[in-house]
Amino acid sequence: MNGSKDERAALLRWYPPAWRERYGEELVVLMEDYSDEQRPTLKVKLSLVWAGLRERVHESGLVGVQPSPVERARAGSLLVLCAWTAFVLAGASFSKASEHFAQALPVASRAIPEGAFDVVVALGIMGVTLVVLGAVATFPAFVQFVRVGGWSSIRRYVLRASVFTVVTVGAVIPLSVWAHHLNEFQRNGGDGLYSWVLAAWALLAAATLAQWTAAGVVAARTIDLTRRVLHFEAILAVAVAGTMVVITAATALWWGAVAKDAPWFLEGTASGTSPSPFNVQLALTMALMLVALLVAAYGVVRVAHSWTGLRPA
Repeated sequence: MNGSKDERAALLRWYPPAWRERYGEELVVLMEDYSDEQRPTLKVKLSLVWAGLRERVHESGLVGVQPSPVERARAGSLLVLCAWTAFVLAGASFSKASEHFAQALPVASRAIPEGAFDVVVALGIMGVTLVVLGAVATFPAFVQFVRVGGWSSIRRYVLRASVFTVVTVGAVIPLSVWAHHLNEFQRNGGDGLYSWVLAAWALLAAATLAQWTAAGVVAARTIDLTRRVLHFEAILAVAVAGTMVVITAATALWWGAVAKDAPWFLEGTASGTSPSPFNVQLALTMALMLVALLVAAYGVVRVAHSWTGLRPA
């Protein structure tokens, strides 16, 4: 009996807090009547989980027109932030794949790929700057949020992200020492064990970034922002999405130019050879960029649908 009650309580947690407060007791009674005090079947569990997730999505402002313009703008801006986090990971991958590319290119063929690379770097810095401006704009509201006891709602997210950060930064020291004892060939794939450990560290760094993003999203979903601040955040979100579009195009242009004039660089073969221009790492990088772009585009659409009602008087 206690097991079935625990399961019902666990199923309720899939629903947003406001919904549970209003309808939770009725749902529990309905589950008890339906299952005759027995444990819910798998079909019932899946149905309740899906319904709970749907309610959370609606409450977040990600879909529908029922949420207020403020919530739609907040949700859209946060979607762009999450997309930017994925974009940062893709940018790091591109940076690694393009190391020392100019040395592999004929001098006469460097203008286009170098120009495209410079655009990626410049707009990457611009995107980071825009995200930092957004964080600065919300800082006074965040301080007030903490003062009135809001810290408890984000504490576990911040602590988890902090632990990930300590482990990630701490792992840099032994990795650096190890890399110092390897030659260039071994550092760039020649040492299989080092490559696997480096890949594991990269995943850890990605998880750390994701943890901090999650903490920021939870805080931004909770703190009370004025329409003026949300309007500013919405403008920044559209600008960040715009930088993502140009960075993706510049990355594709760089790949095409290098594939045309120095395909051996993409495969790590001898200069002058003609291997396939396809590169797995670059393909995954571009795929991540495109997925992030789709998420950011949807975020911009949500912001656009709230624009008139969001604009401060």
